[in-house]
Amino acid sequence: MTGNDEGARLAEEIRLLVDLVIDRAAPWLESVIAAGHGDPGQGEEGEHPGRQGGCTWCPLCAVVAVVRGERPELAARVLEQAAQLVALLRAVLADRWQPQEGVHMPGFQPEPRPEPPGDGAVRVQRVAVRQREQWEQ
Repeated sequence: MTGNDEGARLAEEIRLLVDLVIDRAAPWLESVIAAGHGDPGQGEEGEHPGRQGGCTWCPLCAVVAVVRGERPELAARVLEQAAQLVALLRAVLADRWQPQEGVHMPGFQPEPRPEPPGDGAVRVQRVAVRQREQWEQ
């Protein structure tokens, strides 16, 4: 399997995961939108504390602001954390797939261990075992 195949497979897995999350979160998001969350036309009821052109503390509003491109520093931080999460998932999955090889990242191939010198026979040291009465003092 080439690096491109692995990348395409990872992208497909991430796409399927995002689709699943969207499917599961859709009813909740629709109920939040139907309740008028942050709707400027609702006056005091739809506003959050400290609102000055947008909610700054609500996670839902923060995600919407990132999607709109209003908070580039938050978007950079989210992307950094997502990259670390993907790297962690790759490491965990590599461990599950090739634990006997000691591989911790896909695509990483450790150098083969050198052969021991000699004819390859196992060396054994013979040890004489004697009873205590026969020990030299």
